[in-house]
Amino acid sequence: MNLPRLIIADEQRPGKIMSGVLIANVLKNMGYKLRLFMGNVDEVSLRLLQLTCNQPVTLLDPELCDGRSNLRWLFQQAASPDCLNLVITTLGGRWMKDSPFRVSKECVLLTEWLECEIIPVIFGDASSTLTVRALNEILSSLRKNDGIDVHGVLFRSVLNDREYELVDREAGRLFTVISVGSIPKNMDRDAPLLTDMFFDKAKQSIFPVKSAALQLVNMDFQVNWAFFGALANLNTNWTPQARMCEPITDSGKVNIAVARHETLTLGGDGTEHLLRVLGCNVVEVPLEGDIIHNVPIHGVYIPHGIGYLAIRKFFSNIYLKTMISRASNGNSFMMVEGGSAPILGEKITMPDSGEYGPDMQGFGVLPYDSVYRSQQTSVFRKAAATRKKLNPLISGTQEWIWGYFSSGMRLESKTAGDECLETREIPDGRRIGVDAWCKGRILASSMRLEPWSAPISFRRWLEG
Repeated sequence: MNLPRLIIADEQRPGKIMSGVLIANVLKNMGYKLRLFMGNVDEVSLRLLQLTCNQPVTLLDPELCDGRSNLRWLFQQAASPDCLNLVITTLGGRWMKDSPFRVSKECVLLTEWLECEIIPVIFGDASSTLTVRALNEILSSLRKNDGIDVHGVLFRSVLNDREYELVDREAGRLFTVISVGSIPKNMDRDAPLLTDMFFDKAKQSIFPVKSAALQLVNMDFQVNWAFFGALANLNTNWTPQARMCEPITDSGKVNIAVARHETLTLGGDGTEHLLRVLGCNVVEVPLEGDIIHNVPIHGVYIPHGIGYLAIRKFFSNIYLKTMISRASNGNSFMMVEGGSAPILGEKITMPDSGEYGPDMQGFGVLPYDSVYRSQQTSVFRKAAATRKKLNPLISGTQEWIWGYFSSGMRLESKTAGDECLETREIPDGRRIGVDAWCKGRILASSMRLEPWSAPISFRRWLEG
């Protein structure tokens, strides 16, 4: 089995758009067929990739997948042998200006588990001496891990052509690594607000990225773009990952309705891939427009997103209201996660700005209130959710499902009984408290849940 694949790992700089987003746009403009993956939790970059490349993106976070086998199974399901499977992730950074460069754990695990090439992208906006020192720290950190080698490096924000020549010459003298080129400093772009990347504002927010990509692809000798395709095909061999579990008994006969809206895309499409690999049919149900299918529905999945931007559309969609009503007794599969979770609760408090209308009532299926906040953050806390008593998803204290907290809302518990899931923060295990509620086969959580961390439990939950 062959899967051309490549990791683009960006040095962290708060507030700046990842160069991997720009690189993906350039490669697509050049005619490459891409499958896109986000290797760490970064909703702004994930949304930018969706918008600028006009295609789905799969979240491929090693911690959230909870293991090598789970991550490889997800990648195998979402990747394509006919495409360049491009993983955008963070390389790491410095805690302080003079501290050593720390390569992120996610970056190392992705490179090891996917067994593929990696191109580090390093800021060169300091002197050439400091840039080369950072390169040395990065190469040393990556190469000390078994099976990881680095054949190419890309620089960005280099002060001028003369400085890049010095960096290129010194890097070539000291290291066995090829300088792929540099992205000029005038192509640095500030990251837009997450809420600005929907509806009419979306085109305006992505214009700087699209224009920079067009500029860059037409700049001769600035970047060796052929190197990306060559490196992705350097080691295409892929040892097929064995299934962690078999499809459900009624494979091909179970239809799961998935709510579709541009605001419900921030968690990627990984859950839909698991539904399909477990034998379910994904039936798309748009929040707006006509329903164009006529098949029986056996479960409902409402993905994570900025729920308050579309909250009223849930309550005006008669088809969706009917499905939720039918499933409210807990006998049917239903998962509502992240920013969409408030719809199953009771009182919903809208953001303080008042821009999105007055407070409202949810469907009242589960006993919690919800509070939306308009401020979004780029820092996402990861956690594991567990439950003490038996239920179809989490069967005991030895099982858990991983996820990350939605930054734009919180759920307020009215009860902490047996129907609740307790969360513990990763990696220190600190108890956070109640975050999710169950009722039979219904689960709602303020976390964006990663079912690839618990595929066996998820299968049992689907099958009932």
